[in-house]
Amino acid sequence: MAMSCDRISELAPGFVLGALDADDMIEVQDHLSRCRQPHSEIVEMGGVVPYLAEALEPIEPPAWLRESVLSAARSDIDARRRAEEPVSLPVAARATITSLHEEPAPLVLLSAARRSRRRRAMGWASRVAAAAAIVVLGGYAVVLQGDLQKAKNAQSEDASLYYMWAQPDTLKAVLVASDGSGASGMAALRPTGHILVRLHGLAQTKGAEVYAVWINSGGTTPAKAGTLTVDDTGSGYLDVNNVPTTASLWVFVCREPNAGVTAPTGPIIVSGTISL
Repeated sequence: MAMSCDRISELAPGFVLGALDADDMIEVQDHLSRCRQPHSEIVEMGGVVPYLAEALEPIEPPAWLRESVLSAARSDIDARRRAEEPVSLPVAARATITSLHEEPAPLVLLSAARRSRRRRAMGWASRVAAAAAIVVLGGYAVVLQGDLQKAKNAQSEDASLYYMWAQPDTLKAVLVASDGSGASGMAALRPTGHILVRLHGLAQTKGAEVYAVWINSGGTTPAKAGTLTVDDTGSGYLDVNNVPTTASLWVFVCREPNAGVTAPTGPIIVSGTISL
C-alpha cells in the first residue's frame, strides 16, 4: 500500500537524517517521485542537518556498518530503478538518491574532528583575549590621559602661585592645619584684590561638598572668597578677584555641605594670616 502524504510528514525527520530502514527509505522516495505535493517539510528539515553536524560532538561509526547500509541501499535502489521507467523527482529526492550512488565520503576520525573543534575553540579564545586586551589597554589609556591632565593642571596652578608669590608687593600667608590632619596651603594676595590659594593634603569632596575659603578682616563677619572641590589627589586651587586688602587678613578654609552657604558651618581645616 502506497504511503500517504501524512505518513511522509511523520517519517520526514528520519528520512532527512537517513535513519529509516531501507524499505521505508525506498517508499518515501517513491512517494516523493510521484506526489504532486511540494512536501516542504523535507526541504526545511534537510536544512537543519548541517547545523546538527556542527553542534553535536562527532561519533565515529564502525566502518562495516557504514558500508553495509550504503551497499544495501544501493542494491535496492538499482533493482527498483531497473524495473521502472525514469521519472522526474523533486530536488530533495534527487539529491538523496544521487548521494547514495556516489562513492562513500571518506571517514573523519573522531580524534581529527576533536582536534579541529579544539583549534576552532582556541582561535575564538585568542580573538576574545585580544579584544579583552584592547579594552583593558584602552581603559588604561583613559586613566593615564586623565592623570596626565591632572599633572598639567597642577603644574600650571603651582606656576601661577609661585609667580605671584615672587612679586615684591604681594601679600603672603602660609596656611597650616587646625585639626591635626596634616593639610597645608599657601595664599598670595595682590594689592588689586586678586588672591590665589593653593591647598594640599585635603580629603576628597563628595557629592555637593566643597571647601570654602573665608576671609576675616579685623573682627567683621567672614566673607566667602570662593569655593573649590578636591579630587583624589587631595589638592585644591582657588583664583578669584575683588577680596579685601586691609592691613591684616585672616584666611581660613572650612569643609562645607554645598557652595550655597553664606557663613562658615564646618570645622576649620587650615588657616593663616596675611599681614602688611
